[in-house]
Amino acid sequence: METRYIKITEFCENEKIETSFLLELNREGLLRLEKQEEVEYIDQNDLPQIEMFARWHYELGVNLEGIDAMRHMLERMKEMQRQIQILEKKLQL
Repeated sequence: METRYIKITEFCENEKIETSFLLELNREGLLRLEKQEEVEYIDQNDLPQIEMFARWHYELGVNLEGIDAMRHMLERMKEMQRQIQILEKKLQL
């Protein structure tokens, strides 16, 4: 599967968010930007997560530390749900 990249300037213009927000996410390790010839790009596969982070930040006023904490909690919840499904399958045997 081929990875498609989108210029952060185009993405930010379309989504009405600041490029500095994506650069800050990158600096904090919450997003990985690709840089080619002094132009920065985002992986198309990261769009749902970026849109979620942008909603948290712009609509709810969550800062970068809060975004990181919420992301971590969501990951833990998904892992717990996966473990519950495994245990439920074992109980059905």
